[in-house]
Amino acid sequence: APQRKMSLFLGCASLLASGALQRPISTVAPTGASQIRAPAPVALASDATTSRRALLSSIAALGAISAAPPAWAGYVTSLGIETTKPENAEKDDELLGSKAVQDGLSAIKKYRSAAASLSSQFEADNNMNLIPVIRKEFDFSKLRDSLNTITTVFDDQTQLTTDRSTRGILYDLTELENASRLKKGETERTPKKVANVQKWFVKLDKDFADLLAYY
Repeated sequence: APQRKMSLFLGCASLLASGALQRPISTVAPTGASQIRAPAPVALASDATTSRRALLSSIAALGAISAAPPAWAGYVTSLGIETTKPENAEKDDELLGSKAVQDGLSAIKKYRSAAASLSSQFEADNNMNLIPVIRKEFDFSKLRDSLNTITTVFDDQTQLTTDRSTRGILYDLTELENASRLKKGETERTPKKVANVQKWFVKLDKDFADLLAYY
């Protein structure tokens, strides 16, 4: 009996090594029965190096999807990155005092004030047309440039944390615009749509506050 078990074990190991066990076994549905198509099998890498590269590529692709944080959460996340607190952030004081960075900071503060002002207007009129105002007050390319400029003062580790907020701000504005959209013929927002717009105003202000806490 032990020899038989060992023989079976060696046989299975040989099949596994040859790749025979990796090939799917095709089945034929009985005549008259509906056939169910199984999902195509995922080819396994032939060696450890290829497997590692494929895994790292998949992880990188997953991280890139967020980088415009996942729509289901409304947050931008980075797996495996240690958060640097504002009091522990390392920054270049000389660069921080430069005109470019100071102008960028002033612009970001104005953007935050504009968002707060627009939020107040929306509270007074839940049916106002927000999209033209959002596009007028927030030029995405200029906002992105200001965000990129002010974060150059930090060390690489801190930038991994601040990048979450900068990407989050841009994402929040995109979702705010989407939530503000009215269908053709609509003149009023339902309570659910109003709440969704308010949610993105709150998220946007929080991301601005989180970023400015580092300065």
